[in-house]
Amino acid sequence: MTKLFRFTLFGLLLLGSSLMYGAQTPKYIFLFIGDGMGFNHVEATQIYAEKVGTDTGERSLLFPTFPVMTQVCTRSASHLITCSSAAATALATGEKTTNYVIGMDAEKKHGLKSLACQLKDKGYKIGIITSASIDHATPGGFYASQPDRSMYYEIGVDAANSGFDFFGGAGLLEPRNKRNPSAPCLYDLFNQKGYSMYRGMEAYNRNHAKDKVLLFPVDTIRGSLEYALDRSDKELGLPDLTKACLDNFEETAKKGFFMMVEGGKIDWAAHAHDAATVVTETIDFDQCIRMAYEFYKKHPNETLILVTADHETGGLGLGNSNMNLNIELLKHQQCSQEALTKTMREMKSGEMIPSWEDMKAFLKKNLGFWGQITIAPREELELLVCYEESFLKKKSKDVVSLYAKDEPLAVAAIALLDKKASIGWTTKTHTGAPVPLYAIGKQAHLYSGRRDNTDMANILRKLFTIK
Repeated sequence: MTKLFRFTLFGLLLLGSSLMYGAQTPKYIFLFIGDGMGFNHVEATQIYAEKVGTDTGERSLLFPTFPVMTQVCTRSASHLITCSSAAATALATGEKTTNYVIGMDAEKKHGLKSLACQLKDKGYKIGIITSASIDHATPGGFYASQPDRSMYYEIGVDAANSGFDFFGGAGLLEPRNKRNPSAPCLYDLFNQKGYSMYRGMEAYNRNHAKDKVLLFPVDTIRGSLEYALDRSDKELGLPDLTKACLDNFEETAKKGFFMMVEGGKIDWAAHAHDAATVVTETIDFDQCIRMAYEFYKKHPNETLILVTADHETGGLGLGNSNMNLNIELLKHQQCSQEALTKTMREMKSGEMIPSWEDMKAFLKKNLGFWGQITIAPREELELLVCYEESFLKKKSKDVVSLYAKDEPLAVAAIALLDKKASIGWTTKTHTGAPVPLYAIGKQAHLYSGRRDNTDMANILRKLFTIK
C-alpha cells in the first residue's frame, strides 16, 4: 500500500466519520416542558378539545400524536417527590440534585453545566422561553448554579453571564439585590452584557432585534404572564414569545439552535385546583408546539422535538363519583380563579357589598351556574354560607396555594365546577407520579421505553460526544 493511498484512505475515513457525526446529531432541538403536566392533565385537555374545540379550531392536541410516547421518572436525589428546581436541574444537566437546589450537585459543592451551555460552546443559538419569570426554577435550571432556587438575584446574574441568545418571559423577580443594595441592577447588568430588552411584541417587532434579546411584557410586576383564559389580544403570551424566538433563530442560527419552552402556568393553575385554567394553559402550550412542528416539517432530518414535564402537580383525577366524565362543562368558566378572586375583592372593598342575588348573577355569568349548569339547593346553600362568611361577616381567610392567595368563595365556586366536570384532586402540591414524554424527529427513537428525567440531556450528550 503506497503512502499516497494510505493518506487518501485515512482522509476518506475521517470524512466519513465527520459525516456520520453530523448525521447523528440534530441541528435544531426543541425541549418543551409543561410544568406540572401529568398524564391526566393531558388527557383532560384532549377530551376538552374533542368535545369543545379550541379557540383556533383544533379538535385535538398535537403533541400526543407524536410517534414516540413513554413515561419519565421524576424523583430527585433527596425525595421521591421532586421540586421544580431539582427536576429542572436533572432535565438540563443530566444529574440529580437535592430539592430546592438549582444547577448544583446534591451536596451543593459544585455547579453543573447544562446541555444548553455545552451546545452554546459548540456555536448553537440558545433560547429560553417561559410563562413565568426567566429567573424561575425551570428556566434557571438551564443556566444557573445556586444552592437555593429562591436566590433570584443571583440566578439573574447567572442568566446575564450565560450569553444565551434569547430570553423571553415575565421579567425578573428580583432585579435588585435585597441583601446587597450596592450590587448592580440586573437590567443594567444585562445591558452591559450586550442584551437588548423589549417590553411587548410591538416594541420587539418595531426594532426587529437579532442578537441577545430579552423580551418581556409591558407590565413585569406580576412575575408571570397572564393566564391564557384571562389574556387580552394585546397582552404577551407564550405563543408570542415562542414565535419571536423561532423567527429570530430561523434568521440567525446558522449552526443550529436549542430552545427550551416552559408552559409554567399549567403548574400554577394545578396548585390552585383550577381545572379549566389548567386545560386552557395546556392548549396554549400545544399552540407553541405546533410552531415547532411546522418548523420540523421543513427540516425533518435535522429537527428533534421533545415534550415532557418536570413533575405532576395536584394529583389530578378523571372521575369522582360515577362513570360519567363531564369535562366539557369547563367551557362555561370565563376566567381563572385568580381573576375571580381579583373581582370579588374589588366587590368587597366597594361602597356597597353585593347581595347574594348579585353574586349569583356574577357566578352565572362567569361559571354558568344556574344557567347552563344545574346547581342543587344543597350546593347553593354551601356557596351561600361561604358568601356570608366572607362578604357579610368578613371572617374568612384567603385560601393559600403555592402561587396564589384566593378568595374563599372563588375557591368554593371553582371546586364545585370541577366536581360537576368530574375532576378530582389529591394534593395542593406535587406528586411522585411519572410524567409523559412525547418525541418526534431526529433520533426521537432513542427516547423510547421508560426514562429518567436525566435522560433528556444525557442521550443528547452521547450523540454530541459531550462529557
